[in-house]
Parts: sequence; structure tokens; C-alpha cells
Amino acid sequence: MTLTRRTFFKGAAAAGAAAMLGAEAAGASPWFSPLAPEQAHAAPVEEWKPATCPACHNPICGTQVKVVDGVAVEIKGDPNSPTNQGRLCPRGLSVLGGLYHPYRVKKPLKRTNPEKGLDVDPGWVEISWDEALQITTEKLKACLEKDPRTLFTQTGFGNEDSFKRLIFESAFGTPNGLTTSGPLCADHFGPMCTKGTKVDRADTERCNYLVIMGRSVGDEWGLAHRNTKEYVDSVARGMKIVCVNPRKTNAAQTGEWVPIVPGTDVAMCWALVNVMLYERQDVDEHFLKVRTNAPYLIEDVPEELKGTKVCFQDYARDEATGKPLVWDEGAAAAVPFDTSSGETYALFGEYAVGGKNVKTCLQLIKDYTADMTPEWAEEITSVPADTIRRIANELVDHALIGSTIELDGETFPFRPAGVLAPGRGSNSNPLNVELFKAIEVVNELLGCIDVPGGILGLEHGDLHVMDADDDGMLLPPASDNFRNQAVGQEKLSFPPKSYKLECFYPHELHVMQLVWRAALDPESYYLDYKPEVYMVLGGGNPLRSNSNPEAVVEVLKQIPFTFTISLWMDEMTQFADVVLPEHHALERYALWNASWISNKSASDYVKSLRVLEARKPVVEPVFDTRQQEDLLIEWASRLGILPKMTGIANKGFQGKFLPGKPGGIADEYALSPKEPYTYADVCERKLKTQFGEQGWDAVKECAVVGYTQPDAKSGYIWHWHPENAYRVPLYFRYNARSAQMLRALIEENGIEFPHADLDEVLRQYSGAPVFFEFEGMHPTEEFPLKVLQFKTHFQVNDSTGLSYNHWLHDIEQRFDPHLKKVLVAPSRADELGLAEGDQVVVESMYGGKTTGVLHLSEMIHPSALAISGKWGAKGAGLVDFAHEGPHYNTLLNDDERDIGFMMGNLNNSVAVKVYKA
Repeated sequence: MTLTRRTFFKGAAAAGAAAMLGAEAAGASPWFSPLAPEQAHAAPVEEWKPATCPACHNPICGTQVKVVDGVAVEIKGDPNSPTNQGRLCPRGLSVLGGLYHPYRVKKPLKRTNPEKGLDVDPGWVEISWDEALQITTEKLKACLEKDPRTLFTQTGFGNEDSFKRLIFESAFGTPNGLTTSGPLCADHFGPMCTKGTKVDRADTERCNYLVIMGRSVGDEWGLAHRNTKEYVDSVARGMKIVCVNPRKTNAAQTGEWVPIVPGTDVAMCWALVNVMLYERQDVDEHFLKVRTNAPYLIEDVPEELKGTKVCFQDYARDEATGKPLVWDEGAAAAVPFDTSSGETYALFGEYAVGGKNVKTCLQLIKDYTADMTPEWAEEITSVPADTIRRIANELVDHALIGSTIELDGETFPFRPAGVLAPGRGSNSNPLNVELFKAIEVVNELLGCIDVPGGILGLEHGDLHVMDADDDGMLLPPASDNFRNQAVGQEKLSFPPKSYKLECFYPHELHVMQLVWRAALDPESYYLDYKPEVYMVLGGGNPLRSNSNPEAVVEVLKQIPFTFTISLWMDEMTQFADVVLPEHHALERYALWNASWISNKSASDYVKSLRVLEARKPVVEPVFDTRQQEDLLIEWASRLGILPKMTGIANKGFQGKFLPGKPGGIADEYALSPKEPYTYADVCERKLKTQFGEQGWDAVKECAVVGYTQPDAKSGYIWHWHPENAYRVPLYFRYNARSAQMLRALIEENGIEFPHADLDEVLRQYSGAPVFFEFEGMHPTEEFPLKVLQFKTHFQVNDSTGLSYNHWLHDIEQRFDPHLKKVLVAPSRADELGLAEGDQVVVESMYGGKTTGVLHLSEMIHPSALAISGKWGAKGAGLVDFAHEGPHYNTLLNDDERDIGFMMGNLNNSVAVKVYKA
């Protein structure tokens, strides 16, 4: 027999389940029994059950699980699933390794040792579920009666099974529902501003030239999704990829790799703008006139903050209507922006209007980028000026400005080129907003935003209806939780209501890295309470997903009561007073409305597809565990807040799926607060809302249901919102508005911005282009390298226990033995006196240290030091290999010294030095 990849995983699944069952039967756990003798001789009962894969942040792959006598022994991709069509990546194939993992939490546990620490034995004792629920309910009740704000909850990131859950926090009344994702979620700013959706994707079916900044396509978490194959097909048909990245990713290996110093991408992008405006002078004038605020007039009154020229000006406005003015070349006068379709509006120039000298927004951008030449950018980025200039010209050449294409009887602009928005590596620094602004300006000059061949948004049509504000500018849907990143808060209120510090960070998602600083010194952040009860669920783990774990440890020691709902013993259980064991994904009910299925690339099929996945348990619980959502329902019932939670679920549970259906649960299936229900009931009522009385029968053959729009043109927001429906920002007025409000808040309340100079904060809100050098932007003589972290196939998230999975660990060791090492270019290693295999210390400019084994790689920029994944787990009770590898987050800063103030993001790439251990 030939050992193929398929037979390897198939055999591993059966052998792994059998080995674990054997271990349990031998006495490894008292809660799992071997088959009775009479069962051992009976013909096995064998069936394949539909399920979905939980092992990445976009868990839409349909699977089939083989169950023999109640034991899951094999998993494979479901060929009937519209998203993966039978494919499944190593993560999905390894899910069974988590189900029968001997290190799972098997029973409720109570701490007996009051001392807490990463290396302290908690002194666990097993308790009953009744006792566990009684203890936790009493603590929650005391918190609710005293001050609901003192309950802090922590959810994980990357596991939609737990992430898309019932909203307990709103019913309880706490604003402190925290996630581990906020500090790295600045990547939604640009797409929300220009497309009204969370992330960008490339129209790979028609694109011919794609620049990818600081990310990869086709080699991260959506490995088995159909769009991955379509990306590969697009490269095969001739689409050119230009990958700007300190690391040579898989995408870079299929095209051109442009190595760059980490964290300097913005300089290259503004240089592209410079070439397009000053040298090439070939832009999509029609798009700029009718689809952007490029012709809006503005008074250029630059302000200088910390040596940086910024602009916080509002548009010049019509006195009668208050609408932004444009210069109409036909009328030779300033007129309101909506006077005509825009064809006669000036794109460049300075004019006298109302006794003031004003210029168009595009002229403002041109003036601000006058000195941002390719030669200027080369000094900062290490990318040769000739390369930058060539890429700018190739973008314009491939964009085919002025061309059109007909799709299903509708004529669209055709722009088969563009720049794909950056990933979390390149945008996680104080200049991240500038990077997005620069990229969006490049794409606006090309006219390639949400048209065939270009850079697209995600949702469309009935699911995601955009609007325009009074200035004609795009407004993302009010229901989108990322909307604030684009438009900010309309009003700032002091003091802050939560540890998210919303009044100081009006565009933030979560300033998670500052929560721990604030908890240690709340008064300095104008907070008058501390966390008293901390509930961790859904794989939440700020010690693995936050900078500088030392501050987190100090807070966890001080919180009076912590409890976790956990699959595994991890760092957070190490500090818990009670641990509640959670069902594994294959033991629990799950429902997720995934109207977007790719945030990287898309064909007509992928653009039009909406997905709902619904999974029933495929096996009975292996251990004495419970479903997380059922626990939330139980607490809500005991605390008397179930009617509130029921109302929230009825109104918005899982949003829309089929056009015309309600966003929550239909009235005829609505949850009653007077009747007991389970999460299975909630999911069934949602399914009935979508499919009528079918309920769970709608997914009995395949756990993934797809609905597609009827034609190709429906895959473009342009079709649903044609030109003049709204405009997108080239000058970012909402940023400037937030700066004005923030300055007023500080002055009116006679306070200081917490732990930062206000001018340092405000310069990041400029509506016009900005460039400045921040602490740690460049290597220094003492710290000669910039550290970076990149995603891997095996470690895209940890909510499903990927770093604890024996099967994945074995695959890592066999197929990528350098995965957990510290990667450095050979030329730099020679300079530093280091060699392959050296045990090294990596020390951050902020004092953090971690250790690892050195691996020399030509696929890393000479200025960079690279670490993959979230390795180096801390604490006792973990599987041994979880401790392997360097702990990246130790190297990062967790205070305001180099924060991205507008998005509240941390700096994910700091200067470091490396030396022999």
C-alpha cells in the first residue's frame, strides 16, 4: 500500500482515537470506560455524520465524521459542502485529536491554594456541577448587586463556535466584555472607510496585477476553502503577484517578492501616490469625481504637532445648505457637491471662495506627498526607488483606466489591478492608519475600488446596505460592530464607561493591552472601579494573545474571583478559582451565519456565496462537560436576567442569512423568557426562521448550507450602490473630526490624556497624509533587528487547542522542523557571530526576553528576525510540547509609548537584539 497524505491522516485518525481510548481504558481517566465484553463481539455500528470544522477563524468547511459504536474515528471534508467541496486542511483533519485528548478538563475543579502564579500548584479538587454552579452564581450575583461593571468577561479569537455566542454581558449590564483580538484588529479601518465592510478581497477571477502589502493570500487560515484553489488558478492563468513583505511567503513565491523593513510599508505606499500624481499623471478622473471626495474644497491650514504637518480642517461649506463645496469648471464657481453628477468638477487647483483660499482635497493630498518620492522611501524601507517607481507604473498600466466590462447586461468600470490591504503585521504600529489611507488613495487613483478586476468589499445586497451621510460620504451599516473604526463616535463622554477607554479612543475596537495597565492603576485612567469577577470563555487567553504578560499576571493575582469555561488546562486556568469543563466542538451544537467566506481573494462564485453552518454533536460527551451557551443560559436564569438575554437573542441572534429574513429570530419562533430552553433550542428556532419547519432537517445531509446570488453582477457593491450613491474618502474627514472632539474633551474637562502627550495622540488623526518616525520604527546600533511574527498553517488561533494537539505537533516536526525556531537571514547571522542551531536569547528594546533555537533563512529580510505562531506556553498542567518555542509577546510593549492611538493597536514589530544563550 502506498502511503499518501489522505491515507496518512485517515490512519492517524483511527489509530489516534484507538490509542487514546486504550489509554483511558487502562486507567488514565476514571470517567471513560472500555467497551463491555458483549459489545466487543457485536457487529460495529458505523455511520458518517455531517459536521463543520472549528479549527480556524473562518470555520465554514463542511466535514463528515465517521462514528463507530459511538466513537469518532475518522474525519474528512464533505464533498457536498459549497465552501470546501471535500477539501480539508491538516488542522481540520486533526480535530479528533482534541476530542479524545487526555489533557482536556474532564470534571469541574475548585482551587484550594489561595496563592496564584504561573508556577504555583492550584491544589485542584474535583467538585460536582451543582457546587460549581452555586459558587459561580453567588459570585456573579454579588457582582450584579454591587456594580455590574466589575464583571469582566474574556472571549477568545479565532473560534466562531465560541465567539458567535449568546450575549451574556449586555443582559448582565457590564460594558467590560473583552476579547483578545482588539490590539491587532486595526486592519478593518481602510475597508470600512471605502467599502463599508470589514476586510478587503481581490477579484482574482479578473485581476491581472495584484500588490499584496504585509500579508499573504492562499497560505494562511482558509486553506481548504474554495477561494484558495481559485487564487492558485488565477496565478496559473497569468495574474502577477507583487508581495511586499519582510518574509517570503507562499504568495511571494508565486510572483515577485519585494523585501521591506518591517513597519515601513506606509512610506512605500505614499511614494506610489507620489509617482502617480507627479510623474505618471494618469488617474481615473471619472471615479475620483463621482465616487470620492477628491473634488471637495478645503482650506489648507496646516498645523504642526511634534514636528509633523497635520490637517484637521472641515470642508468649505455652502452657507445656505451646509453642504461641502466643489469647484464647477463649467460654471466657474463653487457649488454644493450634489449639484450635478460631477463630470465638470475640478480635481486639482486652488480657488478663492468666501474670502478664503481653498483647494481640492486631491490637490491637498498632492501637496502633502510632494516630498514623498521613491528615493525618500528607499531610505526608510530599503526597497529600491526604481522598484517602487516600476510598481507604480505597472499598476497604472494594468488598471486599464477608462475601460469597461459587461456583466449580465450591466456595464461596469473594469480595473484589473490594485493593492490589497495589509495584514496585521504591517499595520500594527503607530502609522497603521496612514498605511491604510495611502493604500486606499492608490486604489482610488486607479479607480479599482469595488469594480470588476479590482479590490472588493465582502458583503452586499440585502445583507449589507450602506448609506451616505449628509456630506455624501459612505456610512457603513449602523449594525456593524466595526463601524466606529471608520467614522468614530459621534459624541465623546467623560469619564470612560469601561476599561475599553472609549472616550480616549473613539475609533477603537478594544484597547486590550491597556486593560491590564488600567486595572493596576485605574485612577490614572479616570476609572473608579476594578474587576472583581473575571469570567474566561471561548478560549480567551490574554497571556497568549497580549503584549507583556507580566502586567496580566499581576492583575490576575489581584482579581478576587476568576472562573473559566475551558477545554484545556492553560495559563488562564492556572489563575482560576473554579474551572468548568466545556464540550469539544464535536460534542456541541453550533450555528454560524457566515455571509462572508473569504477575506483574501474571490471569484464570481465566492463573491456571490452566503453560508450558514449548523452542527449537531456527532458523539455523546466523552467527559463530564457542558455546552458553554447552556451555562450562560443557566446563570442568566438564576440571576433573573434571562428575559434581557432572550430579548437580545430574539432581536439579533446570528444576523441575516436568506434575503428578506429577519436578523434575529422570527416572531413565531421567538424565545419565551418564561420557558426553559437550551442552546440547541435557540439554534433550531434560528434555523426555522430561515428554512421554516425544517429546522435541523435543513442540515441533516450537510452541515453547511450555501445560498448564492443569481448572477455575477450581484457580487459587486457597485451594482447595489452605483456611482453617486455615496463617495469614499481620499481626505479622511472623520479622522479630523475625532481629533477636534478629543481635543475639546481634554480641554473642557481639565484633564490630561492618560499616559501620553496630547499632541502625540492627535497627529495620528490627521485627515491628510502623515509620516513620522516612532520609537522602535528602525533598528538601532544596540538593537539591530526588527522582530516580526507571522501566521502558520498550524497556529492561526488557539481556541481549538491547536498548540496542544499531538497530531499537529507530529506533522510540524515531520514537515516543518524549523517552525518553532528563531529565523534570521544568513548574512545578518554572520555579522552577529551566530550559526545554525545556536540556542539564542532575543531581547527587546523594552526589556522583554525569550529564548529559542536559531535557523538561518534566505526568506527573511536582513533587517528582520522572525518568529511564527504563539509558542512558549506558560504554566503547569499543559502537554509538554506546548512549552516549546519562543514566547513572542514577551518582546512587545504594553503601554502608550508606541501605541497606534487612533485604532488603539499595539506595535507588533519592535527593535530587538539576539545573542547566544
